[in-house]
Amino acid sequence: MGSILGYTDSRGLAPARMRPSEGTPPGTNEVDDGLAAQREQIMYLISIATVVAFLPFTIFHFLQGNYALGALTLSVLLIVSMNSAAVFWQRRAPITSWVILIPMVPAVTISLRTHGISGAFWCYPVVLFFYFVLPRRVANACSAALLGAASFIAHRYIGTGVSTRFFVSLTLTIIIVNIVLNIIETLQRRLLRQAIEDPLTGAFNRRHMDVCLIDTIARHTRTQAPASMLLFDIDHFKHINDQFGHAVGDIVLKRLVGGVGGRSRRLDLLFRAGGEEFVLLLPDTRLAEAILVAEHLRALVAESLPLPGSLVTVSVGVSELHAGDTLDTWMNRADEALYLAKKTGRNRVVSSSGTATTPVYPTTLLTH
Repeated sequence: MGSILGYTDSRGLAPARMRPSEGTPPGTNEVDDGLAAQREQIMYLISIATVVAFLPFTIFHFLQGNYALGALTLSVLLIVSMNSAAVFWQRRAPITSWVILIPMVPAVTISLRTHGISGAFWCYPVVLFFYFVLPRRVANACSAALLGAASFIAHRYIGTGVSTRFFVSLTLTIIIVNIVLNIIETLQRRLLRQAIEDPLTGAFNRRHMDVCLIDTIARHTRTQAPASMLLFDIDHFKHINDQFGHAVGDIVLKRLVGGVGGRSRRLDLLFRAGGEEFVLLLPDTRLAEAILVAEHLRALVAESLPLPGSLVTVSVGVSELHAGDTLDTWMNRADEALYLAKKTGRNRVVSSSGTATTPVYPTTLLTH
């Protein structure tokens, strides 16, 4: 049985022990390689270049009576042309990219056998083609297979000296491409974090919150999967800043995010909506369960974020997603519940159904 913010629930979901700033950002698609988002556009441009470069060679092969090599290169041209046309007309590519390997690999093999070292030159653009149009792991596998096959053929038909140099140079090419892609992926993840995370607390920002809430509403529309949100903010936060200084206020915000993030499930998402206001999105959670989560969150903050001579507390508004809800209607219900929690004394939980919990204060006051 899992727990959320320290209480045992009936959903059997283990709590996440990571802050939102660790690992791959939740609520985003995992980046498989740095070129994934641009793959169709890259495929379109490479297809045009391939047709322009290979068409004269294809015609030449047929004129020279090398029908096998001519047919294979013609197959490559037809595949890339069909996919390029599909991208141009904004349609799904009719042929999976890896299918192009079927004629391309034997074409390189025949070229190596019949043309010697000049045929080996084609392995370099083919390797680059792999990495530009195929997922990273598939490209690595195809490049390794081509490296082994081409090196063996070069050794047999060209000679040991040339084949050794060919093997080393093509291996270096594969390594360099992987290094460049690793750098691209690292920069891409860093930019992604800057775009979706609050720089002070590490919680997700308002922009990413809107995206995730809209996605949750769309999921609910398709599958009727329940979801709830907790809208909470720190009580009298201006007083904390005025009495202890903004540096202490920043520490409170960061500790709040660390505490809530460390006690939440991996699928729960914490957002900083603005200032001292936060949203905790609870997928697959009904209102009654969300109220329990909110009460444990409220108690956790009151017990774990002490200041000298005072307590840090939060007021929480809880709202479950309803059929037909928009982002505004769902947020408004949570906002109205939060307003009622503050109006009735703060340091309490109020749901959109009007249910309110009675706050229980710690028996001891912890200080720094």
